[in-house]
Amino acid sequence: MTAFLLAISLLLNIVALLAIILLFLRQNKLMETEKKQERVLVEMEEVISSYLIQMKEENDDFINKFSQINAKNQISVKEKSIQLNKERKSDEHIAGAEEKSMRLARASVYQASKAYKNNLRALEEELNETEGLKEAESVMQSDSSQRAKAAIFSSLEDQVFMMKKQGMNVEDIAKKLGKGKTEIELMLKFRQNQQE
Repeated sequence: MTAFLLAISLLLNIVALLAIILLFLRQNKLMETEKKQERVLVEMEEVISSYLIQMKEENDDFINKFSQINAKNQISVKEKSIQLNKERKSDEHIAGAEEKSMRLARASVYQASKAYKNNLRALEEELNETEGLKEAESVMQSDSSQRAKAAIFSSLEDQVFMMKKQGMNVEDIAKKLGKGKTEIELMLKFRQNQQE
């Protein structure tokens, strides 16, 4: 019986030794994976920091290029303003005639708007007697805005025609007035058709 107990004891000791060896191997694998993770984290931090440094350098290059372009644009704007001042000085003689025509146009617009306002007042009094006051106000506002737009358009058309008489081409007129090239061409064609 002692031999049987001894055999069981030996077997249990061998099983315990195998379990200890397995636990030791698993612990080593766990420690290795932790070390690998630490290395990966360090590598990631290095990659991110190098990426941030590259981005900073690219941003600095971009800012330098942008400031150079901005400086060039400011120089070209100054040159253009000097050129425009020269053109304005040469155009002062024509500007006097243009001012007179603008005054006449403003006076006629003022008289037309005054007559229109008088007509609107009369119409408003008639509408106050009836119950359609709200509808009349919307009609008057749309009519007055349409007439104001027509007055502005005619003065713009006069400016375009005067600039064309001064010898400016369509592109320069469009740039100066902030309008489209096609719009200026249409105004000039319309004006020529009216004069014919």
